[in-house]
Amino acid sequence: MAKQTKSIAFQVVLFVEGETDEVFFKALIDYYRTVSITELRPCRICNLRGVTRYSSKLLAKLKNEFLPDAKNKAYKIQTVCCSYDTDVFEERNPLMVDWNALKKAVRRMGVEELIQLGIKSSIEDWLLCDQEGICHFLKLKDFPKSLKGNSGNEKLNDLFGKAKKVYQKGYQTKDLVAALNMGVIRGMNKDVLEPLEKALNVTI
Repeated sequence: MAKQTKSIAFQVVLFVEGETDEVFFKALIDYYRTVSITELRPCRICNLRGVTRYSSKLLAKLKNEFLPDAKNKAYKIQTVCCSYDTDVFEERNPLMVDWNALKKAVRRMGVEELIQLGIKSSIEDWLLCDQEGICHFLKLKDFPKSLKGNSGNEKLNDLFGKAKKVYQKGYQTKDLVAALNMGVIRGMNKDVLEPLEKALNVTI
């Protein structure tokens, strides 16, 4: 009788650049779990606390933490996803991260795929996609026809100001994110999220 080979479960590691992104993607993956007709692959989120650390810290975290842990738990890390706000590259240095070199280094570690998930232009722009949800959270009757500011962060600050509140980035966004409709945000950014959804085995 032929010996059966034990199947290996695949795992996704999602690196984010900040606390707001961490809160958002945790909520997004929870949403995927509730709506996907297929079971999601395990996913771990790691906050690198700065986009420049994609060059300096990501490989060390993979080598010393995530790969050994996956091996011990009989997982194989098939995909690494890097989420980042595109405004940093648009306004400052488009060559801040050498993505090609990073992809090659990740493959040498045995990880098949590295996905770039660029949030245009920042995570605040994505939060603003659900206008109805934000208005309900702020107890505003209607979403303003225009907001002051050039960036999503500035516009969100202006919107919060109209409700006599202060927008605070980071883990303080947890209640705001929980009030938003992830289906709306996902629908408006489906093309960007498609590679991540494929890696996670999301079927909607």
